[in-house]
Amino acid sequence: MNKQEILEKYHIFPTRYQKYRTIDIITTKNDCYVLKKGNYYNIYEYLQTRNFHHLPEPLNDREEEYTIYRYIKDDPLPQEQRVSDFLYLLSILHTKTTFYKTLEVDKIKEIFESIRERQDRLMEYYYNLQDRIEVEKYMAPSHYQLIRGLSLIYYHLTESKNEIEIWYKGMIEKKKMRYVMTHGNLKKEHFIENQELYFISWNQARIHSPVYDLENFYRNNWKDITMGDLLEIYESKYPLTKEEFHLFLSLVLLPQKIVFEDSEIKNTRRIYEWYQYHEQLEEWKKKTRRSQKEE
Repeated sequence: MNKQEILEKYHIFPTRYQKYRTIDIITTKNDCYVLKKGNYYNIYEYLQTRNFHHLPEPLNDREEEYTIYRYIKDDPLPQEQRVSDFLYLLSILHTKTTFYKTLEVDKIKEIFESIRERQDRLMEYYYNLQDRIEVEKYMAPSHYQLIRGLSLIYYHLTESKNEIEIWYKGMIEKKKMRYVMTHGNLKKEHFIENQELYFISWNQARIHSPVYDLENFYRNNWKDITMGDLLEIYESKYPLTKEEFHLFLSLVLLPQKIVFEDSEIKNTRRIYEWYQYHEQLEEWKKKTRRSQKEE
């Protein structure tokens, strides 16, 4: 069934179409709707049973390949308030959907080894990249910028390995892990603030550790919030366990894999932001260590 057929089925007769990113905004004489590829009806129903109502109600059947819901206007608010509310809603989602699961040692080892494999691949990638760049007679600005920042990247990769080792030892003793419904795509445009708060774009939602949502949120929003503020706001409603905290650190400390493009301007900008991300993390780690010493 194509878009037009779906709209006709639900008696939606457009007077205006607007394309915005991956959605169609459909205006009629009396209302406004969103038409999006994918169907999150099962997620919607599950969250209703967990008393979480902060997502648009699908207006079409569960079997269809598109989702229709009423358009919700996003109110303009100060950025700091929006980020705080965003995190607050995330903590509510995790609180409402929490359950615990006992893990076999093999499953714990599988999680551990998958992260260690990522760490090792990244370390090897940056070692090889460094070797190639350092033999250049005249370095491009982006290459020079990357080389200058690599010591911090190697340090954070080592710290990431230490954190996942601590997580692994703790989980081998505990053998129990907390799971939630994770959203999985926590970008600014997927949070709407009106009279209520809403998450949209649920196509990457799944049952997972809350840590993965928190990492996703930080990577997408680190320019707007410090790590200290993030943890303070989130943990005021949903405190991380000791093991979750170590898993979270092992993930956020992992650098993104830099792949160079033809545009030197884009490369330089990307590496600058890549390095700024790690500098901000390091500043938070230093403050944390200082406060621990003072205590």
